[in-house]
Amino acid sequence: MTTIVYDHKNKQVALDSRITAGNLIVTDEGSKHTEKDGEHWFFCGETSDYDQLIELAHNDKPEVLPDCSAIMVKGGVAWLVAFNGEYCSHSKMQASRGIGSGGEFAMCALDFGKTAKEAVEYAITRDSGTGGKVHVYDIDKGEFV
Repeated sequence: MTTIVYDHKNKQVALDSRITAGNLIVTDEGSKHTEKDGEHWFFCGETSDYDQLIELAHNDKPEVLPDCSAIMVKGGVAWLVAFNGEYCSHSKMQASRGIGSGGEFAMCALDFGKTAKEAVEYAITRDSGTGGKVHVYDIDKGEFV
C-alpha cells in the first residue's frame, strides 16, 4: 500500500513512491502527493479516491467512503484526514504518526532516532507495499528537500 510518516519534532513528512494493485507492483515512481489551494496532501490507499477525500470537510458523511487517508499540511500545520466510523475527521497532529501498510515500521524507526526519510527507508525493508524513492516534505520550509 504505502508508508507515510509525519515527524512532529522535525516537522517533516516522508513517503515512498510505490503504487500497487493487490500483489502487483504497478510502479516505484508514483506520486502520492497533491497540492490544491495551498494544501499539501500525502495519501495512502486507493489512488482513485484521492480527489474525493480532498473535497470532504470535517464531519462530512459521504454516501460512499473513500478507501484512503492522508496527512494534509495547511498553513504550516499537519492534519490527519481519515474516517472515524462513517464520518470524515480532520485531526490536528500533535505527535509523530505513521500511516499506510508500513506506518508501524516507520514509527518504530522514529522511536529509535531515525529521520523521517530513514524511517520510510526502513519500512521499505519490511513492507512489500512500500518501495521506490523516498520523498521528504519540510513543513517549515514549505518544500520538498
